[in-house]
Amino acid sequence: MKLKKIASALIAGGLLMGLAACSGSASDANKNDNYPSRAISVTIPYAAGGSADLQARIISDSIQKDLGQTVNIISKPGGAGSTGMTAVKTAKPDGYNIILTAVGPSTLTPNANNVGYDVTKDFKQIAQISEAPYGIAVNSTSGISSLNELLEIARKETVTYGTTGAGLHQHVVTAAFVQSQGDLAMEHIPFEGGAEAVTALLGNHVDASVNTISELLPHNGNGLTILAVTSDERLKDLPDVPTFKELGYELISSGAWFGFMAPKDTPDNIVSKLEESIKKALESEDVIDQFKKAGLPIAYLNSEDFTKKTIEENEKNKEVIQSLNN
Repeated sequence: MKLKKIASALIAGGLLMGLAACSGSASDANKNDNYPSRAISVTIPYAAGGSADLQARIISDSIQKDLGQTVNIISKPGGAGSTGMTAVKTAKPDGYNIILTAVGPSTLTPNANNVGYDVTKDFKQIAQISEAPYGIAVNSTSGISSLNELLEIARKETVTYGTTGAGLHQHVVTAAFVQSQGDLAMEHIPFEGGAEAVTALLGNHVDASVNTISELLPHNGNGLTILAVTSDERLKDLPDVPTFKELGYELISSGAWFGFMAPKDTPDNIVSKLEESIKKALESEDVIDQFKKAGLPIAYLNSEDFTKKTIEENEKNKEVIQSLNN
């Protein structure tokens, strides 16, 4: 009899604990269903006024209207983007602290230095919003009219190419491409920014340069010749310029992307709600028009696809950065 009473007590206790757990889970779910119930903070890991700030404000205005809560933009520059990333990594994972980050702070900075975070372990990817392809260009007086011509020269003599800086994305993507070809003598010349690299090419101080299309486009046919672009398909603004892909060359990335992320323990249903709101924003005519006027190519990826891309690019960029440091 005593054993039966003990067993009954244990079963009853287990049931009560189970009910309590279910009640707690239901309570948490209900709490998340009310999201958002207050203002959301979007951090950008850059100074105010740049491309990240502009994109954050355009999308945040739309999210604010869609979800009915204020969205505040917080600029946290420093440490090649690591200051802002670290601030969001350590924030409460409740959906009220997210970040609009980019390829650099996500997959370059933490692989070049010990900054205390791993984008694949410490963050959940919500959605990619844009991707700016790169182009490789030469001075129009060089007489070079195709990428293959440039590469043939680089197989015989050293060709110099400029980018926005050592270890930045243009450099990493181009270095990986050069390494994949095996027999190219291409020397990297880093500059302090895209404008400086383009100016150097216009002045014939380097043989080629890899920059975002928006930096090269004003000079195409007017001092510079763009030989190829990194996008998967030809660009509307450059219909006669081939892609690396169609020329038979595989790259580790198709351009500089921006996307929203959250701390790793942010509930999935909150991530989904933000993902859907961002998707709505990027499909609205107003946002499309604002991005177009700003020269920002919309390239939406949902949470699942953005997560896969982040993991893949993080690994590839890690390998290239390690090889550059050896």
